[in-house]
Amino acid sequence: MLDRIVRREGIGDVLANGTYWAAQKIGKGAEAYAHNNIKKHEQLPLKLGMLNPVYFLMYATGEKANITQIEGQFPQAPFMTKEEREGFIRDWIQVPDEKFKQYVMDWEPRGERSNPYYPTVDMSVDIVDWQEMMHYIDDAVGVCAGLSSFPLKPPYHIHNYPKLISAAAGIEMDEEKLKEVYRRNRNLVRAVNVRRGLRRADEKPPEDHWKKRFPELEEKLLDAYYAFKDGTTTVFRQRRRCTS
Repeated sequence: MLDRIVRREGIGDVLANGTYWAAQKIGKGAEAYAHNNIKKHEQLPLKLGMLNPVYFLMYATGEKANITQIEGQFPQAPFMTKEEREGFIRDWIQVPDEKFKQYVMDWEPRGERSNPYYPTVDMSVDIVDWQEMMHYIDDAVGVCAGLSSFPLKPPYHIHNYPKLISAAAGIEMDEEKLKEVYRRNRNLVRAVNVRRGLRRADEKPPEDHWKKRFPELEEKLLDAYYAFKDGTTTVFRQRRRCTS
């Protein structure tokens, strides 16, 4: 089968376009089997329980080909005890703002401050913007995500990256200039995708990705994310208006 896909022979020619487009061509209910797609592209075949607001946004709005190229420095789940949280944030120097430490301190596995309503909508947008920023900086400088944007407490982060870039490339760089590089690169990729037809209706994880879904909350998360991005580009204003 792989040989047929590579040579685009027979059924391989259909499958080579990806599962979404293959299902469209095959028809006869084949669409039900292409259920791991986001933006008509197959993502990780994960099936989870409770919706995580941060990961919903990263899945829905990410321009990368895979969630592992979006997630990163913020914990995937809350720590069980206050002592664990305090221990984690004690040497968490990688945060771009101290508020992220408080997000972790207040995040609990049960109750009002747990998924899906915590982190809150605004907090989720902040966290996602941080994760995006680090991944796009890694792309710009050619550093493996495993040393920066992907793991917890990595050696390279927003505070020492500018110094490293200045020393290695002779470019006068500070944190604000580096953030501007991120926004410029991110906006360019977004603009290209919008021009090629990507719309809000495309920005949603598979229906069966989480066992429990919260449609109203998901819409609020997207609204807040687009509103946050309005401050840096008109591309997101165009995206927000285009709902189909």
